[in-house]
Amino acid sequence: MRTRITTLAVTAVAAVAMVLGTASTASAVGGGYTIRGHYASQAECQAAGAAGAAAHIWSPLFICQPFAAQPSVYELWVRY
Repeated sequence: MRTRITTLAVTAVAAVAMVLGTASTASAVGGGYTIRGHYASQAECQAAGAAGAAAHIWSPLFICQPFAAQPSVYELWVRY
């Protein structure tokens, strides 16, 4: 019984991860951009993008956009 519950829990977690991964891919900016993080606000995302660019971790070209699966979360997309 415990094995079945564990298997069901693992399957459910994997399904949620796949859905979130697909939602992130669906909102992909494309053109050489890579997702670098998720932030609670547009301001936090912009600050993280600017800090990474200032530290030369990525180029000054970055985009903050709402996460498709949860619009209150912002994705940081950067170019290296």
